[in-house]
Amino acid sequence: MSALKKLFSKVLNNPLLKQSLWSLIARFVGVALNFLVVMIITNQLPKSSAGDILLLMTFITGIALISRLGIDQLLMKEVASAHQEDLDFHEGFFKASLKAVLFLSFIFMALWALSSHYIQANFFFDHIANSNINEKLPNVSITELVVASLGILFFNLVILNSTYLKAIKKTVMGVLGQNALTAITFLVLIGLFWNYFSKDQYVFYIYTASLLLAGVIAIIYTYRSFANKTAITTSTTETPDKLLETVSKTTTPPHLYALISKSLPLAPVSIISFLMIFTDTIMVGWFLANEQVAEYSVASKISYIVLFFLQAMEATIYPRLLNIFSHNKDKLHSFFWQSTALVITVVLSVTVFMYLLSDWILIAFGKEYDVAKSALGLLLIAQLFRAATITFSFMFIIREKVRYLNYILVTAFVVNVVCNIIFIQSHGIEGAAFATLVANATLLILIIALFAAHKLLTLPKEATQP
Repeated sequence: MSALKKLFSKVLNNPLLKQSLWSLIARFVGVALNFLVVMIITNQLPKSSAGDILLLMTFITGIALISRLGIDQLLMKEVASAHQEDLDFHEGFFKASLKAVLFLSFIFMALWALSSHYIQANFFFDHIANSNINEKLPNVSITELVVASLGILFFNLVILNSTYLKAIKKTVMGVLGQNALTAITFLVLIGLFWNYFSKDQYVFYIYTASLLLAGVIAIIYTYRSFANKTAITTSTTETPDKLLETVSKTTTPPHLYALISKSLPLAPVSIISFLMIFTDTIMVGWFLANEQVAEYSVASKISYIVLFFLQAMEATIYPRLLNIFSHNKDKLHSFFWQSTALVITVVLSVTVFMYLLSDWILIAFGKEYDVAKSALGLLLIAQLFRAATITFSFMFIIREKVRYLNYILVTAFVVNVVCNIIFIQSHGIEGAAFATLVANATLLILIIALFAAHKLLTLPKEATQP
């Protein structure tokens, strides 16, 4: 009994485990709320309409991520690496990042609007065939698609705010902002406009309005924190001269062009990672009917529970890993392997648990969605492979070997696309899930191989000396 008590006390006093636990709780809240949204969609709307809105949510999330061009990754890297006392640099870099994201978002919103006819024709049409005609009827109007482009901008505001909070180690608030805020605003608006939503009316508008509301709330929260901050608190007034000198050198963030140029090498990591996750859904929408999109979306959403837990640990591990590499290299080796073991243990446990409960979980989305069980099983294994790469990927970024990581991601993405083309038409949604499994296995093998080849955890002797 005393041994268990001592172990429990040790866990509570471990900063990594303690912060990871709070992050997991926050992530679980986000998962639950997002699942509630999807369950309302699948139980209340016809399967074709459910497929439409789930596909739109995938598009908006993906295009928003692409439009950021790695700005959020750079924000995390720079702010988390800076001294905690350098509040002016934190605020300045956030505001510079915000300007860049606003600029890029408007460009991609315009591209979305200009492409709306193509998007409608290839993803939001029903095929109605009889003996005499093969006719296409639109499920979604051009106006709905153009208005939905606003979601790109406001979703980016949510993500940028969340990234900043995680970078300054307000991890729980960052995780809640990223995962729970958009779900909360969507649920609130669904409730307010239930008479329309329940009749499959104005669903796209309600979703877009929820992103607008979430983005406004996120930015107001961050700017209020800036207004209330003090440059250096009483407890830090005796900061050593060397630290103050270091802080003063980092208070000027780059201008717009320089910021975007600096973020571009990080962009493929985020973009291809997203494409690796969501290409299957988009290609199912391309090759199959939107009923199958709904089925595959449900299976993929359930498998993303693994990624939600992974992102919760990422929010804790990555900023600490950056800080340790910058200021405390002698602890890098032990922290890296401790983090890797934690990730694999948690994700493996979640994967097994999710598969054992898969029958009951699928029924919660509607009895007609139980056909997605095989796809779900393949996707859960695929996400486990992906999770095993996360800490290794961090070291490529930290050691400025991002181009090698980009090569690996591009290779895995090409494998994913080719496998989707081969397997979706012959095996349906199971083919898409198998494509993800093969691509993630390729990703894991290549990342570990190059990690070992470049000895990314081995530091020069002088770097480890105090």
